[in-house]
This record gives sequence, C-alpha cells and structure tokens, in this order.
Amino acid sequence: MPVIPIARTLAHVIDKAYRAYRANQAYENAKTAAELAQLAVEINERRKQIKKVLQDTIEAMTREIDRKSSTFAAVDRGGNSTVSRRGKENVNFKEYIERKVPFRPAISQVCTVALQVPIKVPRRIRKKIAGDRVETTIEVALKQFTASLFFESVDEALEWRSPLKAEPNYNRSSQKALLGDPTTRPKRFGSAIQPFWPRPSSLAPDLVVVEYRQEPFEIENVFAAVEIKFPGDWVKQTQINDYARLMRPKTGANREKIGREKVALLRVPEDCTGSETDNRQPPTSKGAKNRR
Repeated sequence: MPVIPIARTLAHVIDKAYRAYRANQAYENAKTAAELAQLAVEINERRKQIKKVLQDTIEAMTREIDRKSSTFAAVDRGGNSTVSRRGKENVNFKEYIERKVPFRPAISQVCTVALQVPIKVPRRIRKKIAGDRVETTIEVALKQFTASLFFESVDEALEWRSPLKAEPNYNRSSQKALLGDPTTRPKRFGSAIQPFWPRPSSLAPDLVVVEYRQEPFEIENVFAAVEIKFPGDWVKQTQINDYARLMRPKTGANREKIGREKVALLRVPEDCTGSETDNRQPPTSKGAKNRR
C-alpha cells in the first residue's frame, strides 16, 4: 500500500482516539499523537499483564460458570468498618462497607495492582514563577481507569461471562442496562484508548457483580453494585443514593431496602482482602502495647 494512504488512515485513527481522549477530564491536556500511541501500547501491555496475574482466578471462574455469585458472598466478611479515612466515614457508610461482596479476593487483587502500578498520562499545567507563566508537565495516575481496564480484560478472557462487569451503563430513568454483543458484554461509547466513556443520562457503577453469569446484567440479575474508592477519592452520599435508586425494583415490597442492600462500598486498600488493615482490630495504644 502507498505511504500516503497509510499515513491518512493512521491520522484518522489517531484523530478519532484523540477526540475521545480529550473528552475525559483526566486526559484533557494530553496534546500529542505520540503520547496517545504510547498510551495505547501501555494499555495493551497491561491487559496482558493482568491476565497473567489472575490466571488462576480466570481458570476458576471458567470452571464455576454455572454457579450463582451469591454462593461466594457467604464466605465474605465484608469490608473494614473499624477504619475511617476522614471524619465518620466508617460510621456513615458502615452498612455499605460491611456488605458481603462475592469474589472480594479477586477484586482486591485487581484494585491493589491498580493502586501500585496505575496507568499514567501526562498533564500540562501552567505555573507562575517570578512573574512569568511557565508550562510544565506532570503525570496523572489513573487508578480507577486501570482497575476498570483490568476487570474488562478478565471479562474478555472469559468470553464476556465474568461475574464482574466494569462500569456498565444503565439508563437513569428506565433502569435498563445498555447491552453490547453478546448481551453479557457492556456496551461501550468511548474509544479503544478510553472505552469507559459515560453515556449522557446514564449511571455507571464502578463494578457490578451479576448473580447469573450467562445472563445480561440487568438490575434483576445484579447481586451487588460496588463503588470503588482509591486514596484521595472521597465517598459521596449522593452517589450512593443514586446507585440505590438505580438498583431498586420497580414493583413489590421493600423496594428501597432491596435497592440499598445491593450497593457496596470498597475502599482501596482499607476494604481489600489481605490489606494491612484487614485484621479488623482497632489500633493499640502505646500504654496497652507495653503491658505484659
């Protein structure tokens, strides 16, 4: 193929990716095609990485494809409500922190990797130094994006039959899930670089755990809608309320209660299995520590 058509095709692809890239606030100052190309390479490498890290989990999920997710919730002891990041967070959101979530070890592993080695993008900022405006570049760590990318990679490895769905979109008013092809795959509206582009008038929980893996992730099939919070990202009551309303059945008794009980909060690393705070013991005072 001649060089010029190839260049035009490449320019078209980069331009399309660049427009989607800028639509996300975290990416708004990434300016060059070279940066986008590098990010695309890194994303591809991370997809391969997490499939290797979670190989045992993926194989186990393949064997357990017909098992209900709720059977795995029975062994979960919930998050660590003895720990608060600030204020009375552990008191105000206690029921959501302590919610039993199936596959917490796998979720914890993904989130821990995302916390430790997140995908980073350059962000240009302008500083005023000695009266002059100076442009400099910093790196922004995209921890939530990295976690979602990992969950999506696991789902893809399982031919879209993973119980863990990353940022699926739901119509806010009708509560209908926006299904892809196959119907167990979340429909995406972004690009290959940034697939988790929120749809207008929709809600997208960070992670949805379905009850039956071979059925669509409509709210009737959702066991838990998990709000994931990395350090520096604070819990908001309005967000929790939105998800509780989304998960609320349209008919029947105790609708509010059922909707609320489907929402879980997972703070990283505080509520992750295997974290330093996972012993559920309150801190020991110096006086108590030195007693024999």
